[in-house]
Parts: sequence; C-alpha cells; structure tokens
Amino acid sequence: MTTAVTEAMVLDALRKVIDPELRHDVVKLGFIQEVEILGDYVHLDIQLTTPNCPFAESIVQQMKDAVAGVQGVNKVEVERACMKED
Repeated sequence: MTTAVTEAMVLDALRKVIDPELRHDVVKLGFIQEVEILGDYVHLDIQLTTPNCPFAESIVQQMKDAVAGVQGVNKVEVERACMKED
C-alpha cells in the first residue's frame, strides 16, 4: 500500500533545509509559495530572498532531495519565481 503524500509531510521535510546565510529553514523564511501534490508527484513554487541568491542552486537541490525523501514521492519539481527587474 502506498502512502498518500500530504502537504504537511512535504513541509516537514522542507524544514530540514536551512538557508546558509539567514540560518533559518526555508519554510520559516516563507520561501515556499505553493505546494502541489498529484499522487507521487510534488511541484513546489518558491521565492528566494533575491533573484541573485548565491546559494540558490544549492538550496533548490536540497529542497528536491528533502522532498524526494518523503515516503510516496517519486518525482519533484521546483519552480523559482523570478522578481521583475525594472
């Protein structure tokens, strides 16, 4: 029997991902804008503190790895929202 993936499970996993500059987890920092779950697929919409965050790629990879570790998850995608520059 497969475990149904819930938003709470995903957010709990993401709380283990710490921004190295701000030293808080990505959930507490409000980086997670939306969590969409379709069976074993999880799509995250995120917004980092700045579009040129030096740790962006590392943070995104850690988010993917954390969510992929949730029982019942087989595919994870992370979409970064981009701030418009004038």
